[in-house]
Amino acid sequence: GVTGLPGVSYPSEARFGERRLVGMARATSDHAFNATIWDVVVDTDFQGQGLGKALVEQMIRTLLARDIGNITLFADNKVVPFYRNLGFVSDPEGIKGMFLYP
Repeated sequence: GVTGLPGVSYPSEARFGERRLVGMARATSDHAFNATIWDVVVDTDFQGQGLGKALVEQMIRTLLARDIGNITLFADNKVVPFYRNLGFVSDPEGIKGMFLYP
């Protein structure tokens, strides 16, 4: 039968085999050194159960397997602790992202 991601607890009403998007994560990369995680989204019904963590950890494993050694992201203040628990740190040089809105 179909099983879930390791380390993720699922609500008792979850039915494996049912197709429903409950989470996704997205990153872009230069395919040489750098990647940026842009989105990690989990349906509110499934938050707090380890799915977001599993998505980020899998993304990191995939990027490292492709020899991407610099993984960055932009995080709202409310999710900074989530990413810190996954090993991310604020830029030690205090560099902030810069944007152009033409």
